[in-house]
Amino acid sequence: MVASARGRLKRPNHWLWVTRPTYYLDEYGNDRWDEKSLKDEADSDGWWSCHKDTLAGDLILLWRTSPKIDIGYLIQARSDAFSIADDDYAVEMGWDYGCEYAPVYKFANPVTKKDLDRDPYLIEWGAYRGRFQRRAFAIPPQYWEGLNKLLINKNSSYESVLANLGSSPVPGRVAFEKDIEDQLENNLSVLSAHGFNVSLFKDSKNGRSGRQYVCGETRGRIDLLCMDKSKKFFLVIELKLNRATDQTFAQIARYMGWVQKRLAKGRKVFGLVVSDGYDVNFEMASYTNDRIHHLNLEDVGIKK
Repeated sequence: MVASARGRLKRPNHWLWVTRPTYYLDEYGNDRWDEKSLKDEADSDGWWSCHKDTLAGDLILLWRTSPKIDIGYLIQARSDAFSIADDDYAVEMGWDYGCEYAPVYKFANPVTKKDLDRDPYLIEWGAYRGRFQRRAFAIPPQYWEGLNKLLINKNSSYESVLANLGSSPVPGRVAFEKDIEDQLENNLSVLSAHGFNVSLFKDSKNGRSGRQYVCGETRGRIDLLCMDKSKKFFLVIELKLNRATDQTFAQIARYMGWVQKRLAKGRKVFGLVVSDGYDVNFEMASYTNDRIHHLNLEDVGIKK
């Protein structure tokens, strides 16, 4: 679920994120995102460490360090930057801010370090001169234009993708998803009819609200983390505008595992997916875990 956006600028900001192979390669050494996983990741609630000025809709180029040493992907921020400084894992990693994101384009022909070396203009860019030694760099307009000329020359289909993203459609979706999250948070009593008499969790350790609760190791955020009013169990709620899929099932299972490990202290943890129906893969997966439940949006009084 996408967090609220602050007042939008007329045009998105542009960033370069720098990442190590731990994040851009899978366990077999292949690129993390192919055509299918791009779609799956775009529908997830994952977050990435980012600059504190990042806004929903901002466009990001992903710089891959050795062994790739290139710009491999275009990403779009799906939320404003939010603080992760009170998450133990984020503190351990040295991260202060994160934002939700969607990878939207994989460059079949990446712009490499050698390409930049040959460009007399781009070699003056601060990120290049600093040897990409930070996690995030702002890309000033003149360098954004120069980088995209290189990327379009090597990837002809990228030009139309970039043009479509120029209108920054994310904030409209942000507002709608925030609205349905507001509706359910303000009316949790509607879940009583479905066996869940819960209230929003508040972390006594750091005062964090259970809404958009950061789970450090999973690089995710729980839409609504609730606790049974008799304090017998936790309830992890995941909201989806579209159909729930096996990706949704895996996502909420990860969050439940994190809560079980980090917060539960022996209490049971249940999961609830609220979505516009579900596909057959979600249905089949649901037979493996009777602690994950599903409700349709209309079951909780939400209309799309």
